[in-house]
Amino acid sequence: MKVIILAGGRGKRITLFKPFLVVCGKPLISWAFDAVNKLSDKVYLGINQSHPLFTIFKHSIFKIFPTPDISYENDVKYVVESLGPPILVLPVDIAFINNNIINNLIERCAVDMCTLKSYGSYLGVTYWTGLNFSNYTDIEVKEKLYNINTWEDYIKANKECNIL
Repeated sequence: MKVIILAGGRGKRITLFKPFLVVCGKPLISWAFDAVNKLSDKVYLGINQSHPLFTIFKHSIFKIFPTPDISYENDVKYVVESLGPPILVLPVDIAFINNNIINNLIERCAVDMCTLKSYGSYLGVTYWTGLNFSNYTDIEVKEKLYNINTWEDYIKANKECNIL
């Protein structure tokens, strides 16, 4: 199985440096990487070559997979069609994600495309076993995960630190 963490957002809602925002003592990029690094020896970081963070990440532990930087949805489609299933695609900005949650998604997936939800919210985490885009399901998890897209999300997630 291949894994790709998409980290090439434009930073219009929060910051270009979102991968390095710290939630409960851990950078967002670490939440994502730690959740998937034991699942595959092919963990890619999807980022456009013109992104300001590209030069930082190209000298990191990640295998870089250049993305077209059209939109999140189009970049997902591009990487899935390019790398092929089975593939797990996740954004860099999910706080509290862990390998148990990812394993749960993979084990419960019996269709071509399974999308992770937490408390009714889509997170952008999808496991692909095939390319039939109409053969999909949502997988709801009990854990509270935060998709950090605004400063309000960031503040809410950090308030959870004492609860964890």
